[in-house]
Amino acid sequence: MIKEMLNERAQERYGAFVGAMDVVEELLVPLEKLINRMSEKPGKAGGWRVATPDELKGMLSRARNELSGLRDKSKKYEAELKAQEWGA
Repeated sequence: MIKEMLNERAQERYGAFVGAMDVVEELLVPLEKLINRMSEKPGKAGGWRVATPDELKGMLSRARNELSGLRDKSKKYEAELKAQEWGA
C-alpha cells in the first residue's frame, strides 16, 4: 500500500518534471524573437548592454542543448524515476 502511494507520487513528480521542461522550452521561443529584434547599434553615452545579440544567440543555443540533454537523460532513466521515491 505504502509502496503504491510512493510510486504514484514518483510518477506525479516525474510528470511535473517533464512539464517544467516543456514550459522552459516554450519560453525560449519568445526569447529568441526578442534577441532577433535586437540591434548592434551603440547605445547612448553612459548606457550599456550586457551581451551582444550574437552572444545571446550562443547562450540560447547552449540552453537548448542542455535542455535537450536533460530531456534525453530523463527518458533514459524514466522507469527508475517513476519507480522510486524522490528526495524532498
